[in-house]
Amino acid sequence: MIQKRLFLPFVVVALLLLVSPVLAGGWSVATLDELPECVTVGEPLTIGFVVRQHGIRIVEGLTPEITAVHQDSRESIEVTVEEDEAGHYVAELTFPSDGIWEWSVNAFGPEQSLPALTVLPASASDIEETTVSDSLSSAEKASLEIQQGAALFVAKGCIVCHQHNDLNVGEYESIAVGPELTTYSENPDFLHKWLEDPSALKPSAAMPTLDLSDDEIEALIAFLNAEEPEDFSQVVIPSQCKAQIAASK
Repeated sequence: MIQKRLFLPFVVVALLLLVSPVLAGGWSVATLDELPECVTVGEPLTIGFVVRQHGIRIVEGLTPEITAVHQDSRESIEVTVEEDEAGHYVAELTFPSDGIWEWSVNAFGPEQSLPALTVLPASASDIEETTVSDSLSSAEKASLEIQQGAALFVAKGCIVCHQHNDLNVGEYESIAVGPELTTYSENPDFLHKWLEDPSALKPSAAMPTLDLSDDEIEALIAFLNAEEPEDFSQVVIPSQCKAQIAASK
């Protein structure tokens, strides 16, 4: 009996050690303030985001890290993120070379991949940065909006809670606490209201309000309701300015 009593505390301690990651916070979802546009070599890029524990509660007092790796050379940079106000984090990234950069944020729990960045050469900084949508055909505009929606689906953290088989987000797998959305489609008016404020339609909704702009909501709707899947072998933030178009020629 004495041996059993002495053994019990050790069993409890061992179990606590096994579940300590969950007790420490479990998993998190990072939601970018907005998609970066026209990133240029040598020019600082400011990234802002919030971190939600289990996709819901905004967490304060963290020290997240951002890692970026060049797709071809495998050159890498690492940045420790600072909290500029309660529950909101900012980082300044400066890319040393042009090309596609894959990047991720690690707050706690699994590392979260974000849509890849196209970094322009320094010479592109002298080119006027204006949107290119007016020069595109209707089909090209529609495709661009779907690509934008796919990037937002990753950047806003939707991919963490919702599985979508058309997206490749590296080693990060969806925790799938929400509905599977690969073949999902819905009335655009309903989707707009839902993405604007889920609790307004369903007070018990677990999904938080993400403070999306109307343009972001429309892009997400275009992605979710796309009839034909796009090529998302890699989720890259789509071209948004003359500089990026000119540099790619």
